[in-house]
Amino acid sequence: MENDRGVDEPLLMGSAINKEAVAADKETSANGVIGENSVVYKVYPTRWLILAVCCFLALSNAMQWISFSSLSDEVQMYYRGRPANGSMDVSLVTNQIFQFVAVFTGFGGMYITDNKGIKTAGLLGTSLNLIGASFRMIASVPFIESHFIRETLLHAGSFIAASAQAFFLVLPSKIAECWFPGDQRAIANVLSFVANPAGVALGTIVPSVLFKNYTHGNPNNWMFFAFTLGMEFLAFFPFILALFVRSKLPPTPPSASSAAHLNNIGFVKSILQCISNVQFFIQMTLFAFAFSLLWSLMIFLDGPLKDQGYNMAGYPTAVCAVVGTMTSLLAGHIADKTRKFKEIIRVCTVGFSCSVITLRMFLDKPANGPLDPVVVYILCGCLGAFSIPQFPIGVELGVETTFPVMEATSSGVLVIFGSLFMFIIPFVQTYTESLRLFYSQSWKFALDVTCGLSLVSVVLSIFFLKPRYRRLELENAKLALDKEEQIETARTNTSDIEMR
Repeated sequence: MENDRGVDEPLLMGSAINKEAVAADKETSANGVIGENSVVYKVYPTRWLILAVCCFLALSNAMQWISFSSLSDEVQMYYRGRPANGSMDVSLVTNQIFQFVAVFTGFGGMYITDNKGIKTAGLLGTSLNLIGASFRMIASVPFIESHFIRETLLHAGSFIAASAQAFFLVLPSKIAECWFPGDQRAIANVLSFVANPAGVALGTIVPSVLFKNYTHGNPNNWMFFAFTLGMEFLAFFPFILALFVRSKLPPTPPSASSAAHLNNIGFVKSILQCISNVQFFIQMTLFAFAFSLLWSLMIFLDGPLKDQGYNMAGYPTAVCAVVGTMTSLLAGHIADKTRKFKEIIRVCTVGFSCSVITLRMFLDKPANGPLDPVVVYILCGCLGAFSIPQFPIGVELGVETTFPVMEATSSGVLVIFGSLFMFIIPFVQTYTESLRLFYSQSWKFALDVTCGLSLVSVVLSIFFLKPRYRRLELENAKLALDKEEQIETARTNTSDIEMR
């Protein structure tokens, strides 16, 4: 096994972390608190309710984030009343608010989740999401004639809803560690994270269908209000579920790592410990590229597709999200059974890079046949298939690498770094497009830059990603100790029988 600097070290069997944790379990057993020879771990049905709160919160929030991306012209005229004319349009501002707010509220979400617990974090996240959806719904009421008030209310609601990300983006790993056994942690993480692309799929398909015959010349049209009212109801559901969560921790821990996991490092020291870990820093970069390159590309791709004669609305993004959701479930199952986290990340980075390069080459020519849109859909599905599984698997790998740092802290650092990249990459794409280098169609150079960044991910994952699974080492050490105690007990019993 390799350490953070890539140097071979023995397994954690004899390390300080394992000696302390295993000794603690042994002492507990000796005192007769849990069992005579080994600690008994237990899981509770309540874990699925807690996971459902996180999933529906992520789905609702993602839908609010992406819902206006495929309606840029309609949103622009309804909320601002005039074309963008070179300035940032309303839909782009709304999208960027979510990334900007996630960066600056993420630290608060990490601290509250790790120190106040899952119950408090869930209530705060669902409340902020619901309040933000309410502001966005009010902004869509046609009776508000001032476009300035409409846009202000819209962005205020987006800001409040975006603050909920500070909680649901760090909750999955916390819920998985505190409530789920070792062979269900990866799939619990996956279920939480795939709710996000599921919300993206809904947020692109639903407006594409609802606004198909919409005319943005009528400022009194109730279509936007009906759409945001639907998102309000969707935001209300996880809030109600959160009210039924009664405990932040189960009475009995589900695993050895959960039992030994105490927040005795300190919040600031935990963050410093994460970012000073070379392997974790590599994972931060890989996670940021996977998150930002996919969604910024899907938002940016609308222009090149229209330029090449494709009329596909928001469906490529929906296909990407749906396919990514399915492959994430498969990746989570494989990770739970094999623990091959880094291998999954490597396959995904290579697959994503090949997909984006193939798409870039295919878009060199205009659409000229009925099969061309099918090829685009297939390639967009491949983008999601290889990128989206990196979110939950990357978070799980981050927790393994930084253990015993608290789960919300390590996953929060990953998410904040990813959101920061997601905030920057669209500006990079817009800037490179404005340079008008090498091609008459300036967007081609912007896609070339995206392809180049995807190749950086491939190099990092293949040659530099060599993590150490600290949490698994602890659990394996505890399992080995339990087996030794069982053998010793059997020998003692046999000796007693022979003496009698």
